[in-house]
Amino acid sequence: MQGSFRAAETPVQGGFRIHQEGSQLVLELSSDFKTNDLAPDLKITFSPSTTPLATSSPPAYPLRAGSYTVMAPLRSTSGAQRYVIPASIDLPRQGSILIWCEKFNATMAWAPLK
Repeated sequence: MQGSFRAAETPVQGGFRIHQEGSQLVLELSSDFKTNDLAPDLKITFSPSTTPLATSSPPAYPLRAGSYTVMAPLRSTSGAQRYVIPASIDLPRQGSILIWCEKFNATMAWAPLK
């Protein structure tokens, strides 16, 4: 599974890949990944919706409580990164991945899961 991030509140570039490594699912962000380096408290988040911004309003595109699952803090706003997806995240039930600022409830970027 792979895809490219789409802009929400801020421009974004790069993509992601999710693949199996032994018994673990791994999320890799591409080497050209880049998002807002001024936003604090960024998290990698999953949503069951394939169109998570459809029920939200610009410019911040806030998420509604209960409509997402936080996977991990984003380690860096740019470059290749690798994360093990916890078994508690039921990936087949997820429709999209988001880069989300928890402090201000603002979605920086998102991508549908294919």
